[in-house]
Amino acid sequence: MWVPYHALGPLKVEGDREAAAASERDRTPRSFLISFFLHAPWSRTIETDLGLEQEREVQLEGPAGRIRRARLCPGPSGRLAEVLVAVEAESARAALAEAWPAVHAACARWSVASGRGLAVIGWKIADTVHRARWAHTPFRPSTVPLPELAALPLRREHWLLLRAYEEGRRGWSVPLRLLAAHRILIARRDRAEPFATTDRLARGHGLTRREPEIGRLDLVLADWQSLAVQTLPITLDRLAELLRPLVERARELLDDRFPPTDGTSWYNLDAERELTGAANLADLLAHRVLCEELSLLQRIAARTVAAGPSGERRDAATG
Repeated sequence: MWVPYHALGPLKVEGDREAAAASERDRTPRSFLISFFLHAPWSRTIETDLGLEQEREVQLEGPAGRIRRARLCPGPSGRLAEVLVAVEAESARAALAEAWPAVHAACARWSVASGRGLAVIGWKIADTVHRARWAHTPFRPSTVPLPELAALPLRREHWLLLRAYEEGRRGWSVPLRLLAAHRILIARRDRAEPFATTDRLARGHGLTRREPEIGRLDLVLADWQSLAVQTLPITLDRLAELLRPLVERARELLDDRFPPTDGTSWYNLDAERELTGAANLADLLAHRVLCEELSLLQRIAARTVAAGPSGERRDAATG
């Protein structure tokens, strides 16, 4: 089963639900405390590679010049693991959006200064007035059975797309995940190779390709709740159209043919949430595209064997 590796979805209430409900009804500015948990990419522990022996008070500057007071906290092994930020806001979501730019800007600057990677992996939010708490914890996927790898007549173009999907699935970069999945979707949409030859072979055996679609439950699974779609399910062509602005944005970050522009939007929570949901949705559909391609190859191979050397179809039971 496909799972999202990045999600910025709804906050999970911790503790007293009545207190959380009271906080959500309150629209007056008040104090929130947010604890951001950091880690080094590929590490399953909540700590970075940056040494920090004891807590430290610092000032973090966001991309727009906004200064936030923060407390840096070490983990058990004396490495930076947590950043605490206090903000004034009208809700937990607004508080997160207020603190987000400064913390992510600090991560970018620490990464450049140290040459090490680090990322926000989760957070907790506390409303100090209503004593309500929420959390966003790291996603830990469940175990699935090891798939059997059937012998298939894969062509050279298949291996490129398989590698593209592998790169997207194992990468921590959301823009890279989006571009890798989009590469597969566009090849399928345009009937480029290897899909063109597979379709031709399938027609010769009376087979047809199933067209992948995205439904409402898929939007929930991919964590792209904000997608404005009037008609569901979404076809591949329609999704490619909806993804185009976000793909262009990802390319601006990674493609040197795009001159640098205002990069402050890369530190905006809502923009990050939209890009993450788009990467998840593209990944989900790319997975279905490739699974259907491999399934169709398997059915073509079975028909070819059943037809025999003369090309005439034989009864598989009688030979």
